[in-house]
Amino acid sequence: MKFRFIAALLGLAASLVLATASQAQTTAEVRNALAKVLPNFPASAKIIKTPYAGLYEVDIGDRVFYTDASGRYLFAGEILDTKTGTNMTKERIAELQKISWKDLPFKDSFKVVYGNGKRQIAVFEDPYCPYCHQLDKTLEKMSNMTVHVFLFPVIRPESPAKSREVWCAPDRSKAWQAWMNDQKDPPKAPAGCVDPLKANLALGQRLGIESTPTMFLENGQRITGAVDAAEIEKRMAMK
Repeated sequence: MKFRFIAALLGLAASLVLATASQAQTTAEVRNALAKVLPNFPASAKIIKTPYAGLYEVDIGDRVFYTDASGRYLFAGEILDTKTGTNMTKERIAELQKISWKDLPFKDSFKVVYGNGKRQIAVFEDPYCPYCHQLDKTLEKMSNMTVHVFLFPVIRPESPAKSREVWCAPDRSKAWQAWMNDQKDPPKAPAGCVDPLKANLALGQRLGIESTPTMFLENGQRITGAVDAAEIEKRMAMK
């Protein structure tokens, strides 16, 4: 349902379709105005008044759109502060995507420790994801890291079986590293082994994870993709 809504929203934004002529003065009125003209407008959408240009932000979980006070015009795009050079939309999305580190179900992950393991990071990875291989090498070089690996098999049909083999191995960390570094197959998973793969996929859906690797830092920051060490260090330093 959300995907149908997004398609409709993007279509309206691209063509600058007029939504309604009524003058809305509160977020509740903006919500009502949009709900009348947009099919499948989600009740969970969050609407706030921004401190700039009289715009209202419409947050539907993984995308941010904007509308005016009347709810008449709707558009998708990025807002830039030309004085400071700040991408206001990018910063806002990063804030909306933050999580509470302590709420992650670490029982459904396993640890890979580099150096003294003082710093921590959680990563959702698929064993066949080439960018995950690249990221793992970056994290190893950064040293002093504890990486909580959440197996997230979404890339290939064989991803679930390989993930299950890693999880059910006597030493998950060694099995994972052997596969990621040298493509050495882990032992076959015993029939009675219970894995967290379905739980991880459900968690990923709740968190809006759409690709691997997706990282979460102790400060709640989310990073998508195989970024370099400098970017990870920069984001780790944020509050």
